Amino acid sequence: IGTVPQSLAIYEELSAEENLRFFGKLYGLNGKKLSIRVDETLELTRLSDRRKERVANYSGGMKRRLNIACSLMHEPSVLFFDEPTVGVDPQSRNLIFDNIELLKSQGTTIIYTTHYMEEAERLCDRIAIMDHGKLLAIDNMEGLVNQHGGLSTVVVEFASPPENGAELPGQLEGNTLRTETDQPFEVIAQLGSLGLRVLRMEVHRASLETVFLNLTGRSLRDS
Repeated sequence: IGTVPQSLAIYEELSAEENLRFFGKLYGLNGKKLSIRVDETLELTRLSDRRKERVANYSGGMKRRLNIACSLMHEPSVLFFDEPTVGVDPQSRNLIFDNIELLKSQGTTIIYTTHYMEEAERLCDRIAIMDHGKLLAIDNMEGLVNQHGGLSTVVVEFASPPENGAELPGQLEGNTLRTETDQPFEVIAQLGSLGLRVLRMEVHRASLETVFLNLTGRSLRDS
């Protein structure tokens, strides 16, 4: 088991290489195997060219990447990430995602904790929604949206106000029709059959953020 904590667990007075050697030895590595894993994790996290430099001189994103490298030294089969992208630059964040997807493709089981819904959508096969220590729902992305996301919204902007506006599904405001439905493409097909000139059409499907707010509520909390 490996752990990537939210609070950095590295020694800033040491270099990246010295950190990796220290943590590798804690995991029981030594000799040639230790040296190989130091090289491999530095390469994976793109820190090879700064391996001899004191970590105190690193950027926040580099420190995060080193934090991940330390957790990978013993090649864990299960890896826990606790909000690994907090406060990192976009380039480091993208590299962290690439590393996670690579580890996943190699068979590593990853437990990923995050408040960023788009990260869970991109990275996770199964998603659990938790609030105050309670598990509220768990499923894949499709299942969560279908069960807890609510209806999709279809927005259609016409070239001119339709004469038969009262017969259209949803609410018409000027040239724009907005309707909520669980069958958005049937609504689109219905509107298409009316021969109306459409300037713009959008379908807004419920997101994971919608699911989270529906399950946990929208009021602010400080804990």
